[in-house]
Amino acid sequence: MKSRYFLFVIMIFGLSACSDTFLETVPDNASSISVELTNKTEAREFLNSGYNSLTDGAAYGGQFALISELMADGIDGAFLEGDWLAHYSRSTDLFLGTTRGMMESGYRASGRANNVLDQIPALTDMTDAEKQAFEGEVKFIRSMVYFDLVRFFGQPHGYTPDNSQLGIAVRTTQSIDIVDRSSVADVYALVISDLQDAVNLLPANNDIYANSWAAKALLAKVYFQMNDFQNAFDMANDVITNGPFSFDTDFSLKYGFGDSGEVIFGLLSTHLDFDNANGGLRGYHRPDPSNGLPAVFASSDIVNSFPGDDARRSAWFADVNGRFACTKFGVDNVYTNPVIHLTEMKLIRGESAAELGNAPMGVADLNDIRERAGLVALSDALAGEPLIQNLRLERRKELYFENNRMHELKRQAVKDSPNLLIRNAPWDCPGMVCQIPDNELKGNPNMQSNPQAGCE
Repeated sequence: MKSRYFLFVIMIFGLSACSDTFLETVPDNASSISVELTNKTEAREFLNSGYNSLTDGAAYGGQFALISELMADGIDGAFLEGDWLAHYSRSTDLFLGTTRGMMESGYRASGRANNVLDQIPALTDMTDAEKQAFEGEVKFIRSMVYFDLVRFFGQPHGYTPDNSQLGIAVRTTQSIDIVDRSSVADVYALVISDLQDAVNLLPANNDIYANSWAAKALLAKVYFQMNDFQNAFDMANDVITNGPFSFDTDFSLKYGFGDSGEVIFGLLSTHLDFDNANGGLRGYHRPDPSNGLPAVFASSDIVNSFPGDDARRSAWFADVNGRFACTKFGVDNVYTNPVIHLTEMKLIRGESAAELGNAPMGVADLNDIRERAGLVALSDALAGEPLIQNLRLERRKELYFENNRMHELKRQAVKDSPNLLIRNAPWDCPGMVCQIPDNELKGNPNMQSNPQAGCE
């Protein structure tokens, strides 16, 4: 069975029946996007517009991945300027368009989802099963957005023993009431609760939309970020063992418009000229016609992490006058942005298994990934810290520019590397957290901002 994708489709109702203008004094998390829904067709179209917001260039369509690499070690810092340089140098302030866009797109997606959730009970033309599936999709979208926003705008899970550090403002219903920031503990509790509900509410097959397997896979990612290895293992193992997905023999298949069996939840651009889905990824990596150069280059550090006999090095990077362009995504064609895929589940299961003392399974998952890339299999006797470090290396390589690196380094620091430096900066310095943008603070004068001390 093929994996399911969310196909980006512009839904006329969802985009014309609401206004996406944001008053200067209304924060993005309180954007007024309420629309009265009278039947399930309108509800579907409006919920589709929530999926649509996920594909924005300011969110999963590119910027989440870019900021994660900029603040970590995956981007060549030469010639960066503006907002990108601010993220790279960990000197962000309240006025960046990048952080405004991240919050605007994220809260637009969750707000549209909440608007549907509020009105599901009154839609008499929906069966109970349809209402359950809609509720599951809403909670999947909401949890996905809140999980990533809290990772960018709050210190990571595990930063304090009780995770009382400030996270983001969360909403479980559509309103423009002022909402303060919740603790990271409370944000994670909502994300986990939403995903557990989604697992039970969503069917295993749900046409082109999020299904129960996508919810389980996202839950595996959340538990892994928390270093909760038993629950991460259980969720990832269930998806790998029982789900309708297959490990691609071609490591690049899931990034094209192809027959990948790996994509558990993906965002697909359907037309380069009209939909602009995943437009950020396309814009970052596609050569500028005026000079033949992409907007960003990969760091030599990430490129050199691939040995010369690793087939991914030549497939995913191109030498452009001594600098490295990322060619991982098929940016000149209709292409898939695989937000959650089977390779990541294997990396989660493998490292979790190693942490739990199940070295054979960890080695098997590691070697599946290595051998597909043309590398020799590592010894079956590999175990403990050497096995974990090899799995972490493969994670870094396989998930390059997939909104992984910054979050992963913070996870490792919390787990076992409290003195970790990221490009010579402490992993937990104030500059390693994005600033709450000015329009959020204007909309709620009582909202506490993040420290602006940088990483000196």
